Amino acid sequence: MTQASLTDTLSDWLTARGDTEPGQPLGARLAQGLRDAVLQGVIAAGQRLPATRALAQRLGVARNTLVAVYAQLAAEGFVVAGRGSGTYACRVAPERVSAGSTRAQVDAAPLPAPTLSARGQRYQEHPLHRFWSRQPFCPGLFDAHLFPHALWNRLLAQPLRHADAALLDAGEPGGAPPLRQAIAQHVRATRGVHCEPEQVIITDSTAQSLDLIARLLCDPGDRVWIENPCYWGASQTLADLGLTLQPIDVDDDGLPVPPAPTRGAPRPRLAYLTPSHQFPTGAVMPLARRLDWLAHARQHGTLLIEDDYDSEYRYTGMPFPSLQGLEGDVGAGSRVLYLGSFSKTMYPGIRVGFMVVPIALAGVFGNASADFYRDGDQLVQHGLARFIAEGHYAAHVRALRREYGARREALVQALWLHLPDLLETPERLRLLGGARGVHLTIGLPDQVDDQALALRCRALGVTAIPLSVYCVGTARRGLVLSYAGSPADQIAGLVARLAPALRRALASKL
Repeated sequence: MTQASLTDTLSDWLTARGDTEPGQPLGARLAQGLRDAVLQGVIAAGQRLPATRALAQRLGVARNTLVAVYAQLAAEGFVVAGRGSGTYACRVAPERVSAGSTRAQVDAAPLPAPTLSARGQRYQEHPLHRFWSRQPFCPGLFDAHLFPHALWNRLLAQPLRHADAALLDAGEPGGAPPLRQAIAQHVRATRGVHCEPEQVIITDSTAQSLDLIARLLCDPGDRVWIENPCYWGASQTLADLGLTLQPIDVDDDGLPVPPAPTRGAPRPRLAYLTPSHQFPTGAVMPLARRLDWLAHARQHGTLLIEDDYDSEYRYTGMPFPSLQGLEGDVGAGSRVLYLGSFSKTMYPGIRVGFMVVPIALAGVFGNASADFYRDGDQLVQHGLARFIAEGHYAAHVRALRREYGARREALVQALWLHLPDLLETPERLRLLGGARGVHLTIGLPDQVDDQALALRCRALGVTAIPLSVYCVGTARRGLVLSYAGSPADQIAGLVARLAPALRRALASKL
């Protein structure tokens, strides 16, 4: 093909493509068009490209635009520039292009979709995904009307007006020092946690805290005791990192202390606990059992992960002390890693969690957090530090505690209003847990298919997560209802929707 005919062919090819990349600069569109021309055989391998001046005139564009495009394609390996002899297409087109063809033969067989790993399949197939829907009573919903937006915006805007390089940098390992200081003071005062600011490691969630713990303290195959039923993010994260889960059924006092391992038997490296409000049953671990767990950990070398995810919400009496606080100030010999999060007290999108690690591990955890995940938004961390240090966080939590307490009471009253006969017989319907947290779990008889019932509730516009999807061992039946996102005056109407479905499910099985 002569240079003149190639110029005409290539110009027609580029013009026929039209604006296939709307919004892209002219040079970017021409570069992509020429790439496709090389790959699809419009320009044969080894063929000389038209001179930039001739092609620019034919296309009606500036020659400098094409000069830059040719240079970009040369850098990418699509073309090569000879010394004074022009620019030539490289052999990057598919080998199936015949020598006499100017177009590649398109293979009609579709390419198979990429396949998920075993880990990806486990995530995709987790039954929780079938039931989670952003409807009333769905876990994780946030009522924006309860958040002090004006105050929060002011705290974020102030550092922006005086932002320096430190706020725009990646931050220090472990998180912004003012936030670590504020959190240390807060958990010391409210949860009795023994810690210094350097022991506080900022993460973006409880799941990331668990990921870091498993990476640094465990090897694949190590055993971990977990609660059954269990927060799905914990069981999923720990299993995906190759740990062997050993579920233990919880009772009305939380996770029982297992018998001491026999001589020679492998000892679990970790135990995952939610002692202040077991998720999802709502059980609270009494003092005697907490002390038994601490004694067991000291004797057998087990590390205890205390997930204190919603201890702020206790509506009667004083909060129970943290497991870590009961351990006392044991310095480097601490066996408890304390986890907290702001997703239920601030708003889910803030993506700020934290953990308190033994002093001997503080340095490596801070460095590893920075290396593996990079630090979070410095502006948010500094804003949250001020929000806590100036007392706004404590006031906000007090307001939430009053509101959520009223919502929980509205839910309990509505259930008793619509289902009194069933609730009077605990073996038929049972409200699990006590006056704490932001969710209520309804226990069902073993014969009831809680997943089928949850699907019926979803069709009625109410999300009720079946208790069985949180189980990693012996299955238990029930429904988990979160009232955090539902105003108190709407709860009675929502319960009225799901009450008939509950009655039908129980009537068909009992």
